[in-house]
Amino acid sequence: MSTPRSADVVLYLDLDGVVHHEQVLWHPHKGIYMSPYEAPGRSLFEWVPILEAALDPYPSVALVLSSTWCIRPGYSATLKRLPLSLRSRFIGGTYHKRVHGADPWNLAMFRGMPRGEQVLEDAMRRKPRQWLALDDDLEGWPEACRENLIACEGTTGLSDGEVQRELGEKLQRCHEALAILSRPR
Repeated sequence: MSTPRSADVVLYLDLDGVVHHEQVLWHPHKGIYMSPYEAPGRSLFEWVPILEAALDPYPSVALVLSSTWCIRPGYSATLKRLPLSLRSRFIGGTYHKRVHGADPWNLAMFRGMPRGEQVLEDAMRRKPRQWLALDDDLEGWPEACRENLIACEGTTGLSDGEVQRELGEKLQRCHEALAILSRPR
């Protein structure tokens, strides 16, 4: 198993309920789309500009996809749907066939694992100096890493001003912590 790509600061990014409304559907012919009944007037990736603006002052922050989109439509297909400003920051996903295997049993085990455990397991593999997670899946986050979580409400995601404020503060804290760690002794 190869060592995954890492960075000093990693932001684990969920998509549904974070960069757009949580009511996303999948159809074998249509692919992924926003539910016209549960989220009328909403669109996929509508809050991405908010994320771009939040990350703009921190060009060294890397992204890891921590979403079911890693599995369907897949990591590469997902990145193609994102703007280059975000795409260029991605260093991987929490699910990868080389790490977790491709057989259905391993896939089922990964899907059954709480998101917080998936993220923590990935952070332990990548070993970033600082990491955060933007997610609306709040079940099963290990207590030890709750402070790394920026919790979103699935219908408002990053459009919520409080989430934006918390993300900004935590990114600033990571930046300050790195500056302290990087000082010569």
